[in-house]
Amino acid sequence: MNNELLHHLEQRINEAVEEIGSLRKRIAELEMQNYELSEEKDEAQSTLAQTKEQQSNWESSLSQMLNRLNQMDDKK
Repeated sequence: MNNELLHHLEQRINEAVEEIGSLRKRIAELEMQNYELSEEKDEAQSTLAQTKEQQSNWESSLSQMLNRLNQMDDKK
């Protein structure tokens, strides 16, 4: 009976060790995926900031052009 119990416990321990190894591997995969997604997010935020700045510059340029046109119309 003691040998059976020890064998059963040994099996359970081995299964637990395998499960821990599997979970550690999955954690490492998820950490890598998180890092990659974080990098992509940073790139997307940078691109968005650049796009917003370009849009602001275009709007400012268009506003200046419209003001000049209005001034030219007023002088006529």
